[in-house]
Amino acid sequence: MSPQKHTMTRECIFTALQILMKQKPYEEITITDIAKKAGVSRMSYYRMYKSKDDILIQYFNDIFEKCLEQMKDCGIDNRRQFAILVFETIREHHQLIEGVFRAKLYELVLGCLIQYCTYLAEHILHENIEDAQIGYWIYAEAGRLGLLIFRWLEQGMPQSPEKMAELLMKDLF
Repeated sequence: MSPQKHTMTRECIFTALQILMKQKPYEEITITDIAKKAGVSRMSYYRMYKSKDDILIQYFNDIFEKCLEQMKDCGIDNRRQFAILVFETIREHHQLIEGVFRAKLYELVLGCLIQYCTYLAEHILHENIEDAQIGYWIYAEAGRLGLLIFRWLEQGMPQSPEKMAELLMKDLF
């Protein structure tokens, strides 16, 4: 399969899953449903993915890669700028992330946020990620960010990404 056809097939499968997630609960969506909606065979589907979770994981990884490229291109070098970019990305892809939350697939979002926070710790804050305390910080920050994102989406995203970054940075006690 040519790279263009591979990319197009992936997009069709992802779009089909998004449409189906709006129509019925995630756990009721079958691989056959996705393949039919995407207009591909089950064999084509299984050449690219092992499960429907893999579709979402791949898409999150693509978003993460684009976000990292943006960070590097823009010279993001502090936690606040990093947080603003994350919230801008969430706003841009909010329909997908809302669908993932509706499907109760929090661990997919949390897994990506752990990757984000690991990048933040290592490349922006210049911390040793092998240090156990930093490892705990990464998970705590990812959890805090995930819950803040969840609440923001629940409220209809009324605050700007900049305001959300301020809230993330703020310690109340």
